[in-house]
Amino acid sequence: MRAAMRRAMAAIVAALLALPTWSAQAPVTDRFPGVAEAYAVAIDGKLAWASNPDQARQPASLAKLLTALVLLDTGWKPGSEVQISSAAAGIEGSRIGLKPGEVLSAADLLTGMLVRSGNDACLALVEHAAGSMTAFAALMNQRAAALGMQNSHFVHPCGLDAPGQHTTARDLLLLGGVARQQQEITRRAALAAATVRTRGGRELRFHNSNALIGRQADTNGLKSGHTSQAGNCLIATASRDGHQVLLVMLGAPDRWWEAAGIIARGLAVAAPGPRLD
Repeated sequence: MRAAMRRAMAAIVAALLALPTWSAQAPVTDRFPGVAEAYAVAIDGKLAWASNPDQARQPASLAKLLTALVLLDTGWKPGSEVQISSAAAGIEGSRIGLKPGEVLSAADLLTGMLVRSGNDACLALVEHAAGSMTAFAALMNQRAAALGMQNSHFVHPCGLDAPGQHTTARDLLLLGGVARQQQEITRRAALAAATVRTRGGRELRFHNSNALIGRQADTNGLKSGHTSQAGNCLIATASRDGHQVLLVMLGAPDRWWEAAGIIARGLAVAAPGPRLD
């Protein structure tokens, strides 16, 4: 009996040790009070600073990172031809300007979804992969559960506000940590601008919706978003000398300026320069 109990306790301890540091419900310092309704900063995989990391919030277009993971996990064929439906072309919010009936490659649509945060590109991919938003959202929630996103539920794959949809800054740290390991995501997220073409030859050019890309030194991703309920949102990644900073901001009034300062502070803590005295 005692041996069985010891084995059970060992299994529990091992499981706890395997969890990311930021998944633990431990007190953490609010180093930047008031910058967002909720935020969290991980430095080299450890939760450094946060405020309201478990507050339920709408995800806005940060949900597209999970959408991208599901797409890449479900028979991804970048050369697949995707025809744009009227629903995709007419969706609200940020778009890359697709028209009903046009055909683009899945790879180009993923670029439009991740660089410009195009909801039209997003919905076209979702419909192509699963037939409907409802079916695709079910896949998203399965993937979120597998990632350990215990306080998240997704309804709209493109991140538009929806009843019953919610996530947290802590859960989005998990999502960002996984997404930044996917080259198909990170190379697009780091682009300041991109160009895609329809099969008919129409050229679509757009800039990254993440205003830090190309402007904030060492920042290389990952996704921005905004809706009326979510406010200004951001998952940002930055690297310097082998060190990593991962920042999540939800409901941030001055998102870009504050994010730049937090990232700079995080990198300074992770990789301090030589002393001058």
